[in-house]
Amino acid sequence: MRFTDFLSEDCIRPDLRAGERMGVLHELAGLLTARTRVPREQLETQLMARERICSTAVGEGVAIPHCRVERMRQVTACVAVHPEGVDFGARDGKRVRLFVTLVSPTHTAGAHLGMLARIAALMRDARLRQRLMEAPDAATLRALFVQAEDAYLASLVRHEAHHQPSTGL
Repeated sequence: MRFTDFLSEDCIRPDLRAGERMGVLHELAGLLTARTRVPREQLETQLMARERICSTAVGEGVAIPHCRVERMRQVTACVAVHPEGVDFGARDGKRVRLFVTLVSPTHTAGAHLGMLARIAALMRDARLRQRLMEAPDAATLRALFVQAEDAYLASLVRHEAHHQPSTGL
């Protein structure tokens, strides 16, 4: 399952405005509500509940807010960039500028965790993070994610092919 299959341009915002964590979650919930048909308040409540457990800021200016929601039809992602960054409780103390949000139906726990792992792997690339934060529009942001995910999946295939056991024939 590809993360970018669940990321549409209408769920990408290159210019978040909120100046604090709860405001950011409010904006992210707003982006997601049209696509998910889940009320904004419900999405916001779920995202906030997850943040209260532990900040989803992973460091290096990135946060991956996420939650699972009952009666949702399919996984949905959104991406947003904040021009100045927001204090989001990151362990490294850096302000978060890049938000990659994932909401999933409650029955897709395995897929949800797999996509979170994929997003985290993609976000380790400093060049990608920089390019995403400099992207001028939603189309460019989405294209950067598609390219990065394609490259990531190709590297997994190469790695698996390289480590196949020899048959000895």
